[in-house]
Amino acid sequence: MKSEERMSQMQYAAVFIILLVGAVVYVISRNRMNREQPEAPRTVKASNVISMEGHRKAKQNAADQLCSSCKKKNGKLVFYAQDNGSVVGLCKDCKVKAKKRDMLPL
Repeated sequence: MKSEERMSQMQYAAVFIILLVGAVVYVISRNRMNREQPEAPRTVKASNVISMEGHRKAKQNAADQLCSSCKKKNGKLVFYAQDNGSVVGLCKDCKVKAKKRDMLPL
């Protein structure tokens, strides 16, 4: 009987040691993984949403752009694609030139 009790106690001890070693390995590997990852701000989530502030500012400065043909500041420009793939911005006065050359408005 004593040998059976001793074997039972040894089995429990072996299982306990194996679980203890497994827990230690888990904790160590978890700490290493956390150290390797760069710290990111936890309040800000990654997003693919683009802020419109830059677009609004650019839109306010649109009157400052020159016409590609007459080089005047004539307010809003209409942009056209040329045959070679380049883009030109033309004012209302130069719109006739774009129609004559069959440019496509963008």
